[in-house]
Amino acid sequence: MTVPTQNTDERLLELIHQNQTTAFHELYERYKAGMLIFAAQRVSRDTAEDLVQDVFLSLWKNRAKLEIKERIAGYLFKALRTKIIDHMSKSINAQKYLDSIDAFAKSHTGTDAKVREETFLKRIEDLLHRCGPQYQMILKMRLEGYNNQEIADYLGISEKTVRNQSSNLMKVLRSKLSSWILFTFF
Repeated sequence: MTVPTQNTDERLLELIHQNQTTAFHELYERYKAGMLIFAAQRVSRDTAEDLVQDVFLSLWKNRAKLEIKERIAGYLFKALRTKIIDHMSKSINAQKYLDSIDAFAKSHTGTDAKVREETFLKRIEDLLHRCGPQYQMILKMRLEGYNNQEIADYLGISEKTVRNQSSNLMKVLRSKLSSWILFTFF
């Protein structure tokens, strides 16, 4: 509860024009609570406090050139309403901007990853063509879940040959793809 003073709003405004901080403080204390309630109904409590502070800070900074032709209460609440609208507008625009960045990143990340995957698979395919058809068949059957004995039986070769060729194939793929993977994916 504020102690009533004999200063009217108009008198306080005159004193503020004369750089009287006590008059400014009195005006602040007179309207702070009502302005906080008004703002807190529209924005969060913390934001409401910030916006009320901004209104009074602006009033103090512009005190020398300030010409208020209406009641100070009306002026302060209009200024606060404008600050609230500006804040909401910035918040909405900021959210739209963040959403657009997120959508852009998602759309381009998927495309980029797909291009990398296709390039990687093409590179493996090219290496397999150089290794010969038996190596290709061993890798294909291994990827389909066949074990060494099943592959050997299907191809008519020994299981040891399948193991050796699988090992050789993995060595070739690792040596040829390791540096390429490093530059492509990282």
